[in-house]
Amino acid sequence: MNVMRRLKSIASGRTSISSDPGGDSLTKRMKVHQETEQKIDGELYLDDRSATAMEQHTASTSVENAASTSNPSLKARTEKSGYDQLPKEMNEMRIRDDKPTNHDEKDMEATMVSGNGTETGHIIATTVGGRNGQPKQTISFMAERVVGTGSFGVVYQAKWLETGEAVAIKKVLQDRRYKNRELQIMHLLNHPNVVELKHFFFSTTERDELYLNLVLEYIPETVHRVSRHYNKMNHQHMPILYVQLYTYQICRGLSYLHHVVGVCHRDIKPQNLLVNPHTHQLKICDFGSAKKLVPGEPNISYICSRYYRAPELIFGATTYTTAIDMWSVGCVLAELLLGQPLFPGESGVDQLVEIIKVLGTPTREEIRCMNPNYTEFKFPQIKAHPWHKIFHKRMPPEAVDLVSRLLQYSPNLRCNALEACAHPFFDDLRNPNACLPNGQALPPLFNFTAQEMAGATAELRQRLIPEHARKEEC
Repeated sequence: MNVMRRLKSIASGRTSISSDPGGDSLTKRMKVHQETEQKIDGELYLDDRSATAMEQHTASTSVENAASTSNPSLKARTEKSGYDQLPKEMNEMRIRDDKPTNHDEKDMEATMVSGNGTETGHIIATTVGGRNGQPKQTISFMAERVVGTGSFGVVYQAKWLETGEAVAIKKVLQDRRYKNRELQIMHLLNHPNVVELKHFFFSTTERDELYLNLVLEYIPETVHRVSRHYNKMNHQHMPILYVQLYTYQICRGLSYLHHVVGVCHRDIKPQNLLVNPHTHQLKICDFGSAKKLVPGEPNISYICSRYYRAPELIFGATTYTTAIDMWSVGCVLAELLLGQPLFPGESGVDQLVEIIKVLGTPTREEIRCMNPNYTEFKFPQIKAHPWHKIFHKRMPPEAVDLVSRLLQYSPNLRCNALEACAHPFFDDLRNPNACLPNGQALPPLFNFTAQEMAGATAELRQRLIPEHARKEEC
């Protein structure tokens, strides 16, 4: 249905949203879950974008690379394309899944493996060291099974033969013209809530295709699978303690990425949040869309998986901030509380309809904050749906409050990741007697480094680190 017709129908009251704030009907909800299960059942590091994304990636030059070329007319078209077409072609948005790399970063030593490399049942042997007087060392992996596929490539579960350790090997097609930005970023990362890169190597095929293989720590579950597990148990919702634990760790991991490393993830979603089912420690994974956002440098607006895509991206913004990740966190939190996606758009533009049905029509000022180049298009006036009507009556008010602080149209009004960690919704985690349902201790939550706390006010520090944790540090 035409977007404007749908919005006008909602504004006139012909379409009710009180019983189904996140979608048009129960049928739509069922369709969402069926499509999701077909795509992501049991798959780690899965990217659910279009099936042709790999071809698009290799056949086109990305917005972010094109903007850095010496062709001024190309740069102008690149920077304008995000918003000039949207008013006229709102239901004809094109998918782009470009993942360019940074040419300014230093070359990194890597191993080249001949043959097909990572395949189920194969042993892959690579050599490290041998430079600056260091002895050479061979390390080997046995690929055991495929645990994820998507437009990015394939993920295998494997065994590190020298140590017996289980690892995940993410194999992605590498464009020989560019360095791999995911690899460059992962070398910078070291945090308890971010997946660890253990090793990497390149492999070639008989057709001379080049693949990058990222060897990552293996974590068996995802927030998506855990949430779906509870939904299948007589439609139960995830226990609120787990919602608190997972959301807090997402925010802490993002605070590290945003403020310590300076990286925006750009694809936060339940499938990209790994969970250890025994300790409930959470780790953010899949940095295939991540980027250091440089002020004044344009970025692609078609980024982030649809249900978790910030509205400024839908409005074609190319100068967005890390606040797009915080919108995604709000969507994930709402989904864990509801047991289903809050904004299940069936297309990029339908996503905007779903958001407006809940938040109401954005004001001119809110649109200006999202994209200053997009101010002339007028939407039918739709009132915001009260948050307390979206969540059931027994929902902790602190949970609803945090959702409302994250899901703001204006990016600068969303709380940042460290502020979110200090929100009262997580006070239960700061209780000295807090523990997992089986009596085991919670995963590490308060061992902030000086870098993580840099810039935090004394009041914020006091809220973030409970007294019993401060004593333990001493």
